[in-house]
Amino acid sequence: MLPSQRKALMSATRTASPATPPAAGKPAETQACIDKRERILAVAEDLFYRYEFSGTTMDMICAELGVTKPFVYYYFRDKHQIAETLAWRASVACLSTLKFAADDRRPAHVKLAEGLHRWVAACVTHFRASALAFRVTATLRPEFRDELHDLANGFYADLGALMEEGRRQGKLSFDDATVTAKAMGGAVGFIYTWYRPEGRLPPDEFVDRLTVTLFRMIGLRPSALPAPLRKKTKLQRRLTPESSASSETAVAKTNPQRTLE
Repeated sequence: MLPSQRKALMSATRTASPATPPAAGKPAETQACIDKRERILAVAEDLFYRYEFSGTTMDMICAELGVTKPFVYYYFRDKHQIAETLAWRASVACLSTLKFAADDRRPAHVKLAEGLHRWVAACVTHFRASALAFRVTATLRPEFRDELHDLANGFYADLGALMEEGRRQGKLSFDDATVTAKAMGGAVGFIYTWYRPEGRLPPDEFVDRLTVTLFRMIGLRPSALPAPLRKKTKLQRRLTPESSASSETAVAKTNPQRTLE
């Protein structure tokens, strides 16, 4: 398949409803239909996370929902389409967080600080669905895998560009941009393997603390951030010198067997 054909196909997949198109004579999708589809996705997301894709069957999804198979098959062809819908939604939410309007003239380090916080927050929100993109790669359609790969490449291109610009402006300090960016990606992208929402830190505080850890990886100084941004992201207290020594260990303590070192 040519790149242009693949792009057209995935564009249609992204913009079209994930539900099966209504047959002739069926009314347009209502809010009730949307709610039912979202209910299926929520249940499937939890089951995929707990039992993995291979260990989850359509029978299990139906049993958890308390419905028969026709209810689910009205909206999705099979569990692969459910998994792709969840994986795409999570990937877009997480990997578009460093996109800014063309007329956004704020300094690179300010946009990067905001974008990193959005990234961590999105990865925490979608940590269950994010696992699908990594765990079921071999079962995904080749064109879908390619599109996920394009999303990731675009994210790292945005991240690297902001990092390099921030360093040129004297606001950031790090050695190799690619190595640092990949290290940040590993720290955040794989939180689905160890993050637990019922852990010691509430989700919003966890997001702030992990964001602070990323700031330190790129040498982003607290004084370089405008006060409104620090207040907006609740980072002012956590970016003070007296709290700096404990931020990384606070993140690691959410699971003593995993660290961000």
